[in-house]
Amino acid sequence: MISLTLRWVVALAVCCASPFPSSNAAQKEATVITMIRASVGPDSSNVRIRAARTITSFQRPERTSDGFILRLPATTMEPGAVDSSASATPLKCTAERIRDILVLRFRCAPTDTMTIRRDGQRDLVCTIRPLSDVKEDTQTPNNGQGKWSLDVIVIDAGHGGQDAGAEGVNGVYEKTVTLAIARKLRDRLREILPKTKVVMTRDSDVFIELYKRTQIANESGGKLFVSIHCNSMPTKPHPAHGCETYILRPGRNNDAARVASLENASVKFERSTQRYSGMTEDQIIIATMAQRSFVRLSESFASAIQKEVKKETPLADRGMSQAGFFVLVGASMPNVLVETGFLSNTTDAEYLASSKGQSALAQSLANAIRTYSASYERSLHH
Repeated sequence: MISLTLRWVVALAVCCASPFPSSNAAQKEATVITMIRASVGPDSSNVRIRAARTITSFQRPERTSDGFILRLPATTMEPGAVDSSASATPLKCTAERIRDILVLRFRCAPTDTMTIRRDGQRDLVCTIRPLSDVKEDTQTPNNGQGKWSLDVIVIDAGHGGQDAGAEGVNGVYEKTVTLAIARKLRDRLREILPKTKVVMTRDSDVFIELYKRTQIANESGGKLFVSIHCNSMPTKPHPAHGCETYILRPGRNNDAARVASLENASVKFERSTQRYSGMTEDQIIIATMAQRSFVRLSESFASAIQKEVKKETPLADRGMSQAGFFVLVGASMPNVLVETGFLSNTTDAEYLASSKGQSALAQSLANAIRTYSASYERSLHH
């Protein structure tokens, strides 16, 4: 038996300074949520989300330490949309708009689970119930944590297609190097983690828009996202060299800002750049807050990568850093961006272009993922 008063609360408070788009064009494009209503049944609680028109897409609910997060791309919400009249207690929730994504936060007991389904074209129904009420596979022992195991890993090969990325001093393109490493990493993971599904955001020389990369990860049920890139300096050849791994946070220094600007420039190949127009440092901070439930896991994974790269390759260890990468915004899982080396450096570029170097980097990433996986699985049982 679930009591809305005791078992869960959905809270609504707009917490970003400018949560909804100011331009008329953005308002016209967005799907508008007109109603959010909760109801309580004997075995579950339901939240109905209704829009003024068809809800074209939504992301898989993300479990946090104190509830769930539901993200609705290209969506906004009209004032007064929350209706608590049907609830045993006033309906409360937190909502914020990051770029064009409406982020709804649901608070519930740690043992609760959420499922989501469509009910017609304009309605989504979220059902919250205790894990004990959810049917489990009787063939598999259940400790209540199975659905959160590291069962899907998403590999993102940076750039692709018309977006070649950086060009090395030896003429090799970043898009070619990243895809080669990604494929080798995929193959290695299938060997060492055979029960884990590996998803590639691209497996050929095609361009995938930045926002779609984390969308692919979310819709695949990804539990870990790694975006592979190569660094470069404006002048070539350049002495800067080595590997560094980034997490999503505002850049701490000019070099981090330079790297983010270099990678974010890929948006110029997208059909529309409007979704990125509001990505100021403040918006990056808001996006970081949306990922706060797994920022420590991202840091742990980034640290493991640097340790393994130092062990497996001759590349210099430039450490872990942070910057506002568009490709990481919106990820509903721990995520990192790896700058494997400098294509503007003669030695690094030669290594990155070689099959030996690509294999060693893939092995480094695979080792880091295996270490992270073991640590993650242990944490689920404590």
